[in-house]
Amino acid sequence: MKNVLLGILLCFFASNLMAQQALLKAHAHNDYEHTKPFYEAFNLGFGSIEADVYSIKGELLVAHDVKDVKADRTLKTLYIDPIVKVLTENKQGNFHQFLIDFKTSADSTLPVLIKALEPHKDLFIKRGLRIVISGNRPAIKNYVLYPTWITFDGRSTETYPAGLGNRVVLESESLYKFGAWSGQGPISPELKEKLKAYVDRVHAQGRKLRLWATPDSLLGYQTLYDLGVDYIGTDHLSELADFLRLAVK
Repeated sequence: MKNVLLGILLCFFASNLMAQQALLKAHAHNDYEHTKPFYEAFNLGFGSIEADVYSIKGELLVAHDVKDVKADRTLKTLYIDPIVKVLTENKQGNFHQFLIDFKTSADSTLPVLIKALEPHKDLFIKRGLRIVISGNRPAIKNYVLYPTWITFDGRSTETYPAGLGNRVVLESESLYKFGAWSGQGPISPELKEKLKAYVDRVHAQGRKLRLWATPDSLLGYQTLYDLGVDYIGTDHLSELADFLRLAVK
């Protein structure tokens, strides 16, 4: 009887662990538009969280469109401070990637970001938090000029010199580059084949993959999961979290 109970407990813990590991794929797109930026996705176990940033008068402000910029919605208050808090308290959970999408030029935004993050770099390194710059990035040849604890988001059309592989560990691309799919019905065999080939190519180059402009639906999640896409983006946090918890059972 004891062996049976032990077996049940082991199966339960193994299943729970696998469910948590599946949530490493969860990417909170436009995270700042939720009621509780950072914490809502973090508490659900998301592995990756994204914020859009404008550099305005030396301040990093979080918004999707410039018309929505507000002085009190800073990257520091919405993200940096909470991230430092959970890492310091060793309550990191699945969270391992912070993707920062520059809406203003890299020349004006990256120096301000580095200044804001520099005091915490040792903590980020210790906890294995990956900082990824997306959107308006510097010229590829200039990646080596920036601190090694900062990485950059790649694109399917880009090539990288030898030695830059560790600076571009994530690649992101729009689904529309390969074809259109609403997610209301099964993906076409042709589009599925193109995406699978792309996934395999990115993985062969040693990078993780994130597709954007994907259907934010259960069928969309399932298709991306089956294709082996590393980060599945969503604006519907609970729905993706529930899906990923069940996907491994």
